Amino acid sequence: MKTILVPTDFSKGANNALMYALEIAQRTGVGVTVLYVVYPNEGVDNNMYDAFFIDDYVQQRLDSMKKWIVKFTRSPHLKGVEVKLDCRVGFPVSTISQTAVDLNASLIVMGTTGASGLSGILLGSTAGGVLSYGKIPVFVVPHKAVFRNFARFAFATDFKIPVSQPSMQVMREMLNLQHTGLNILHVVSEAGKEPNRKQEDALSEKLGIIPHDFHYLHQQDVVSAIHNFLEATDCNGLVVVAHEHSLLHRLFGKSISRTLAHHSKVPILVLHDR
Repeated sequence: MKTILVPTDFSKGANNALMYALEIAQRTGVGVTVLYVVYPNEGVDNNMYDAFFIDDYVQQRLDSMKKWIVKFTRSPHLKGVEVKLDCRVGFPVSTISQTAVDLNASLIVMGTTGASGLSGILLGSTAGGVLSYGKIPVFVVPHKAVFRNFARFAFATDFKIPVSQPSMQVMREMLNLQHTGLNILHVVSEAGKEPNRKQEDALSEKLGIIPHDFHYLHQQDVVSAIHNFLEATDCNGLVVVAHEHSLLHRLFGKSISRTLAHHSKVPILVLHDR
């Protein structure tokens, strides 16, 4: 894994995502870049004269970030993590995605909710923007989620997963650092439908040495089925794959995304297909 990008708006949700990212970075030996996105009209009075001072405003935000980041890195076991700060002018979804590309980041870690500049990044009109904009894995962290050294992840799948190699490598590293395997979950709307062993074998081949087992739930409501499974098995994370008309497409649809983001108590690792 290379650089981890953490967008922030200084909200509690974003702060918890940063703590999660620092724990990941400490265990994988990578650096963290914290990004604050300044809206084009933030800090100015919407006239051409004030717009010339946007560079000064950006520098003020960077100076504030330098003081703010200290409270996250004062813990002895996190002092060795390299943390860089970045502040860019633009709109959240496109700026976050482009920054990840510029930094050659392996992972974006962000909160599920926020205030000010990043509010609605997973909710509202920009639902799924960062998830669908690029091809870099995104790890979304609820504001009350707590990092565990030993945890198990659920992999919600429809078995249509031509996952890219970089995404697969990120998942392996994430699972390894929390010493975990996968509970593979397939939600079936048709009662009594039998498992497809060929699909299982194909997925097992892709996962390789990652420990895993298969679980099937017969339920119409996909989100409720996933939530119930996570609670019943005490999973500490959920993995989904972003490809068109996939499970992710349904999960982050206009209405379901609000339900999932508001009620999920565990982080969600979003991978991308080829």
